[in-house]
Amino acid sequence: TNGRTFGPQIGVSFNLADGIVAEIIATFLLVTVVLNVATTDAQENNSFFGLAIGLTVTSMAIAVGGISGGAFNPAVATGPHILKWILGQGLYPYVWIYWVGPLLGGILAAGFFRITNVQEYKHKIMNDPTTQLLYQ
Repeated sequence: TNGRTFGPQIGVSFNLADGIVAEIIATFLLVTVVLNVATTDAQENNSFFGLAIGLTVTSMAIAVGGISGGAFNPAVATGPHILKWILGQGLYPYVWIYWVGPLLGGILAAGFFRITNVQEYKHKIMNDPTTQLLYQ
């Protein structure tokens, strides 16, 4: 945010709630795109999923990067802050938001995907021999 940060940080004119909400929304959108373009039977053998995911990451970085630092992944945020701590520059006290935000966003996206893609699960459950035993 000030041009000298090593890992993602909350923007100067934003608070923790802004940062967490930004991470939740951005991660929700990213995970929703990944699940819909890279995991569904309807999109099997497509060649555009990388573009869709890459454009989503870019859009989210532009949209919320100044608010939360734009991590969308705990490892992306935690790694640089741990290295900064190892180098003796202290530990960013709010690194936890980069765990809470993406985890909540991912959970919400998984639930949303499950609700909006029922046909994916119904097809897989009915064709899986282990679950067929449950429905006999």
